[in-house]
Amino acid sequence: MTTWLRALAPVALTAIALVVFFTGDRTIGMLLIVAALGSAFLTGTSILGRPVTRSSGKVAAAADSEAVRAYRRAHPGSTISEAVRAVGEDESSR
Repeated sequence: MTTWLRALAPVALTAIALVVFFTGDRTIGMLLIVAALGSAFLTGTSILGRPVTRSSGKVAAAADSEAVRAYRRAHPGSTISEAVRAVGEDESSR
């Protein structure tokens, strides 16, 4: 599942829950709100801007800014998250 979709799921569930709560059955609306809260807290920290390395599955350590800039110069079109992830994997393999 893509990062933006994991971030959008709790927002969409909350919107649906509020519509159901105020227009339909309040019990189902409350259950949907609980589901929205659960999805918001169970999706992990990777959607909040802490990139996870692919090899270890752990949160990447703070990357050297010069190494990130060098990576982005060498790979035009790459995002900052991709560069931090790549530099973090390079540093963790050393």
